[in-house]
Amino acid sequence: MYGDEKTDPVVRYYDQTLAITASDDIAWFVSQAQTAGGPVLDLACGTGRIAIALAKAGLEVTAMDSSPGMLAGLRKKLANLPTPVESRITVCEGKMHAFSVPRSFPVVICCDAFFHNLTVDSQLRCLGCIASHLTPGGRFVFNIPNPTIAFLGYAAGPEGQAYRKRDEYTLGDSNDTVLVEQAHRADLFAQTITTKLRFTRLGSDRIPVEIGESSWMTRFTFRFEAIHLLHRSGFEIASLTGDYRGAPVSQDSQLVFVAKLRDDRGIRQIDSVTMMPDDTSDR
Repeated sequence: MYGDEKTDPVVRYYDQTLAITASDDIAWFVSQAQTAGGPVLDLACGTGRIAIALAKAGLEVTAMDSSPGMLAGLRKKLANLPTPVESRITVCEGKMHAFSVPRSFPVVICCDAFFHNLTVDSQLRCLGCIASHLTPGGRFVFNIPNPTIAFLGYAAGPEGQAYRKRDEYTLGDSNDTVLVEQAHRADLFAQTITTKLRFTRLGSDRIPVEIGESSWMTRFTFRFEAIHLLHRSGFEIASLTGDYRGAPVSQDSQLVFVAKLRDDRGIRQIDSVTMMPDDTSDR
């Protein structure tokens, strides 16, 4: 999905900007993993923000992503970690809807990434891969946005397609800041949203020194649609909250799932029903 640090500003500025998505998320994912026990599969791990926290908590982690650029960032971080922490992390490249690793896990986590499965077929394949890598009764812990009609209407119209400020972020290695702007284009029939991002690096004098663009595509999934997909794939809902502090789901919240592999599921192939053209996700 993403390029490398030199060509893609998403990768270059990921840790300072886009990785900062919610408060309490790292602590919550670490707590869930500690409750389930290791080892942990961190699916679509990015540059390892959560994987490293898990390893620091004493858990063995398999950190997987489809982006060589993101994994290169993770490997740079590993080189600066204490040896006992670095040794707990195994890095591997793989797509989250088509992966295989030679071990099972009591918990699989996926932070801010499951929505990169762009079709029903891809969602089911992803859940099938996850289920086949979980130990009996294992848990899949993840979050997705909670789409609202207001946002979808905005993203499908001309207003959503104009760049708007997302935020401005400081860079720890200089006095520069990065202004991130975003625009959306929703395909309501396909249930996808293309997000365009523009990164403007500003010097201390507020003069732009670099401008770059990138984009990604996601699939919006409604609450009960997600529950249905999980049930169809052999899971039951252990908990569903609106944030990482246990607040109830609301119109303005996200959807934070703990899904437990059902005891009666057994090991079987998940039936795939392709509802759209072939998946183009590369996460």
